[in-house]
Amino acid sequence: ALPKILSQTAPAFCMGSCSFVVEKSKESTARVVVWREIGVQRSYTMESTLCGCDQGKYKGLQIGTRELEEMGAKFCVGLLRLKRMASPLEYSLPSSLLDIENELIESSCKVT
Repeated sequence: ALPKILSQTAPAFCMGSCSFVVEKSKESTARVVVWREIGVQRSYTMESTLCGCDQGKYKGLQIGTRELEEMGAKFCVGLLRLKRMASPLEYSLPSSLLDIENELIESSCKVT
């Protein structure tokens, strides 16, 4: 669910570049070790590029501090949405916090 949320809200995130397969070359990565040894069902690795983007809003551009900060903010909002989806009865937010979430999505995370 988190990757799908990010694909809808974060312009630098590309669902098509995601791989959820455990390849032999990835067996020693943190996400696989945490899944196998500790039993965390949804363990992810988020990677960035040094070469720039080849899709979406940032196609042909280098990734800088602003884009990384934007992705971090979108990631946090994604976690908040995921938490609300997973336990809506336990986790109801006051409308003021929902307004802040919407503001983050719509305006303050925009890169100029």
